[in-house]
Amino acid sequence: MLYLESDPARFLQRARTFLEAFEAENTLLLGVSSWLAAHPERIEQPPYFITVEENGKVQAAAMMTPPYNLVLTRAKRDALVEIADKLLTKKIQLPGVNGPAETSQTFNEVWTKKTGRPFRAHRSLRLYQLRQVIPPPTVNGRIRLIANSDANILRGWIHNFNAEIGEQAEEDASKTFQRLLADRRLYVWEDKDLCSIAAWGGPTSHGVRISLVYTPPELRQKGYATVCVATLSQLMLDSGKQFCCLFTNLANPISNRIYQRIGYEQVCDFNEYRA
Repeated sequence: MLYLESDPARFLQRARTFLEAFEAENTLLLGVSSWLAAHPERIEQPPYFITVEENGKVQAAAMMTPPYNLVLTRAKRDALVEIADKLLTKKIQLPGVNGPAETSQTFNEVWTKKTGRPFRAHRSLRLYQLRQVIPPPTVNGRIRLIANSDANILRGWIHNFNAEIGEQAEEDASKTFQRLLADRRLYVWEDKDLCSIAAWGGPTSHGVRISLVYTPPELRQKGYATVCVATLSQLMLDSGKQFCCLFTNLANPISNRIYQRIGYEQVCDFNEYRA
């Protein structure tokens, strides 16, 4: 039995227990659906939420919040065939797919066989999880929430971050800055001047996801990003979360090493494909 719906709260009613069995691995589905359920005013285009059930138990789940990619949980091939069939029946256009490496690869194979239009490999990501921060070497400065007065600099940093990771920003940097400012989710490391940023998002029952980690090129290799992420992670743990998680691009060995040094441990790899 497959359910396709647009209500994130109803989706969570069906899928939460299944998703939380691998809470960090399902950070995207849990975090985004929970955030939209709590803030329905943020929904700009109707989202798609899918659950595949067998004998009353969820076997797989998926989510697409246009214009972003379809995001999958780990799933068997039969469930992925069901998901692909439903999307094609509903004439839902996919910009791409992201999920645990084996699952997203299998979905790409299924989609290609059904449509004759393969997705291309875009990037390989590694998901890390942290439960205890290993303090990094001391770096001058302090962490603080961003303020309106940071707008001129941080708008440029947000734009540059998206460009560096190969993302076409779906909203302009000014809008992103204002949203993060209002939500109190973006932090800056300041050592007289602004040095590095990191944000939190996608809160789940026990965790939170760290993202938007950026240091301008002229300030790199000074420890600012490391201490910024470590300090923000500790703030999240101190707030009551049991873990933090984050994604890294496997093509960037430096960031993978940095995060491991402060306590992040590998969970699994994700493959992202684009049309």
